[in-house]
Amino acid sequence: MSALDFVQNERKTKSIIWVISLIIPIVVTALRYIPTPELSHGAKESMYFLPLLNSILNGSTFFLLIAALFAIRSKNINRHRKLMTTAMVFSALFLVSYVIFHWTTPEQAYEGEGGMKIFYYIILITHVLLSAAIVPLVLFAFSHAVAGRIDKHKKIVKVTYPMWLYVTFTGVLVYIMISAYYPVQIL
Repeated sequence: MSALDFVQNERKTKSIIWVISLIIPIVVTALRYIPTPELSHGAKESMYFLPLLNSILNGSTFFLLIAALFAIRSKNINRHRKLMTTAMVFSALFLVSYVIFHWTTPEQAYEGEGGMKIFYYIILITHVLLSAAIVPLVLFAFSHAVAGRIDKHKKIVKVTYPMWLYVTFTGVLVYIMISAYYPVQIL
């Protein structure tokens, strides 16, 4: 069965998208409760490059999404498809990197104060909630596009696109705000 055959079977695709969309937040939430593995000091310190990588992946995805919008508005469907596929790959790499980092390192609290702390938590909470909400939306939008269901794709993208932009942008913002409090500084 080819990938196209798979996404054209809308019922199977829906089921898998919903399973993935449930598993991801469960795994991410479980990371808060699973003890971090015993790693050597050097191995644990080496994990602190991952938040920077995550920020780069988020920022790159943000710009890929903007470039994809320009591509589709100029009717360059092939370029749009390539940019969006790259954005999907970067988002998947982000998720893997995020899980590895949060599995191997203790959680870091934001140590800022006053208005900055309130701002940070507003950004963080909206980022986390929307990042969970966009998973099925992005997967449905992508599967509709691949299967050639362009009307459905366009309809879901009207909601998904601005949310995905927000999540990628705020992911970078969250990193910038908390990275100063990490016990290991990469840059």
